Amino acid sequence: LFRGEAKFTTWLYRIAVNVCHDQRESRDARNRRKETSLGGPEVDTLGSPAGDRPDQALEATEAGVKFQAGLDALEEKYREAFLLRHQEGLGYEEIAEVLSISKSNAKVRVHRAREMILETLRSLGFDV
Repeated sequence: LFRGEAKFTTWLYRIAVNVCHDQRESRDARNRRKETSLGGPEVDTLGSPAGDRPDQALEATEAGVKFQAGLDALEEKYREAFLLRHQEGLGYEEIAEVLSISKSNAKVRVHRAREMILETLRSLGFDV
């Protein structure tokens, strides 16, 4: 229920965050069921940009997989802040409103998320 106490876009982003939570929980439940199935392993394929040489495409795919591993390793509160900042392009004030936290806490979460992703990438052997 939109009460007009915040900007409409903030309310809309909060809905999006909640939908993402629901989808993640649903995906996690499906993955747990897949892990217990008797079938062989399922492999995800990543597309490469048109025109890439095969070696460049492979390198880009490996980097993408490692980055996604770093993103997946984040606690949800850090992942949300990071994605709102870098995927959705929100400012810290807007992130704070969407997540119901202070602006300084939003900055801290985004910064920590970056640091944790870099650490995960380093531990996976990626030179960053």
